[in-house]
Amino acid sequence: MYSQRDIDEINGRIRRNVIALAPVLAALLAAYIYGLHAGIQWLAMAAGALLFVAACYGVLAYLWPNMRYRSFLYAMQDGLTRTVRGTILEIADKAELQDGAMVLPVRLKLSDDDAGAAEARHTSALAERLRLEQSEESGGEAERLLYLNASKRQGFPGPGTAVSLICSGRHIKQVDAA
Repeated sequence: MYSQRDIDEINGRIRRNVIALAPVLAALLAAYIYGLHAGIQWLAMAAGALLFVAACYGVLAYLWPNMRYRSFLYAMQDGLTRTVRGTILEIADKAELQDGAMVLPVRLKLSDDDAGAAEARHTSALAERLRLEQSEESGGEAERLLYLNASKRQGFPGPGTAVSLICSGRHIKQVDAA
């Protein structure tokens, strides 16, 4: 689902934003320096304030979200992965922001072999108690909540489909219909 093309696109978007922001900041900086050098206080104060606002707005509104998403893509590409098998129970319609990406929550009923492996990893008494409480709430079925990138919804199997998912953290990296 993720490829080098995704990383290249976000790098291009960051580059375009920097290219658009740099001349604006350079012009405001030049006006600020001119105001200081020429002794025009109102120009220096106005240019200084506008320079600060433009830099904050440009970084926070355009660069920061793209840089977080690029970090997410690098984690998906190079991070640790695991395989989860089960049946899709539900895919949410409303996207939410998780780790810099707009995602759709996917509820997955784990297959018996994954549920058994998950139970074997829980060794402490507290973890065992929490597992029992979760099993009672879900009717004894082991479920997981994973996240699907909203832009990758096209071609993703629907509810009721048995799947094998390769995940990085709680994010779905790749899907194979079982």
